[in-house]
Amino acid sequence: MKPSLLFVIICLGITVYANGQSYQEHFRKAMILQEESRLEESVSEFSKAIFYNRDNPEAYYNRGVVRLRLYEFFEAIEDFTNAIEHDHPMLVLPISNRATTWMQIGEYDQASLDFNKAISIDSTFYLVYSNRGLLKYYLKDMDGAMIDLERAISLNPEYAKSYLKRGVIKHDKGDIQGALTDYETAIKLAPDLAESYNNRGNIKKDLGDLDGALKDYTRASEKDNYLADSYFNKGVVYGIQKKFENAISEYSNAIKANPYFIDAYINRGASKARSSPPDYLGAIMDFSRAIQLDPENAMLHNNLGYTRANLGDFEKSIPDFSRAIEFDPTYVLSYRNRAKSLIKLNQLPRACMDLKKAIELGDEYSIDLLKEFCQDQ
Repeated sequence: MKPSLLFVIICLGITVYANGQSYQEHFRKAMILQEESRLEESVSEFSKAIFYNRDNPEAYYNRGVVRLRLYEFFEAIEDFTNAIEHDHPMLVLPISNRATTWMQIGEYDQASLDFNKAISIDSTFYLVYSNRGLLKYYLKDMDGAMIDLERAISLNPEYAKSYLKRGVIKHDKGDIQGALTDYETAIKLAPDLAESYNNRGNIKKDLGDLDGALKDYTRASEKDNYLADSYFNKGVVYGIQKKFENAISEYSNAIKANPYFIDAYINRGASKARSSPPDYLGAIMDFSRAIQLDPENAMLHNNLGYTRANLGDFEKSIPDFSRAIEFDPTYVLSYRNRAKSLIKLNQLPRACMDLKKAIELGDEYSIDLLKEFCQDQ
């Protein structure tokens, strides 16, 4: 399940105070492009505005907001920092958005510092509590997350994204009806909030309503074509339905929206391997890209080796299985898979050692292989 949690604080309708007409023209154009979700063009126009006025915090701040939506996290942090250093008129905004960006890249301590700083500036700012609730959710502090989200809702009961995040926590706790109610409330308050449709689709999928889930995921991607999770989840449903070509297309859309989406590469690779006819070379490329993003993931190395073995390249598969075992010495499947490749290469002593290790780790499937190939070993 891929829940979506919108955390970006976007503050539009601001006052433009600029040095020169050129700044104002580029800034206004950038804001319009941002509203239209033409994000790369918006970044370009904000950059031109900054060229004409490097001391105005508004362009830095809004460029940071757009970059955050584009998953350009380090660039967004730099922009929010510039907005802070240039005395943004609502300092709580860039500090809170910088916190959410730290959170997105896993720098939770930095995120916590910025959220607390934002609250010290304005203890009634509902958006900070809403986003800090998401941080606590990531830290598995469900009770703390609920407290922050309840506080956010009490401060502004019309803010849809707080219901969206609370719905995710309820879903995780098994309160399906409560989660569904929160998503429905979010949709009612903000009909264009793509994440609410995506998350409602997750519930429908879990309940077996695959057609309903697909409709919600499609609605989500129509509302926000940068929402990678909606494409990914649509791919998952197509995979369940064994419509692998459709799944591959949706995973490709997810990767286009977020080139660092590891799970999308993994699932696209698996779908390519399961399609008819199988595209093992394409699967190898996807698993290799996922490994570049997560080099010490044993499962990825195992998948890569397994795909090479399916191509008949048993020699090259063995180092992949060995790397999987190096990163996880208890990974039973890699011992068994390496043994199978070794058997194909007629290296029975090594294969039998792997089968014995797999059995020692509890793999019952290796017992028959051991009986068949290792009687004399």
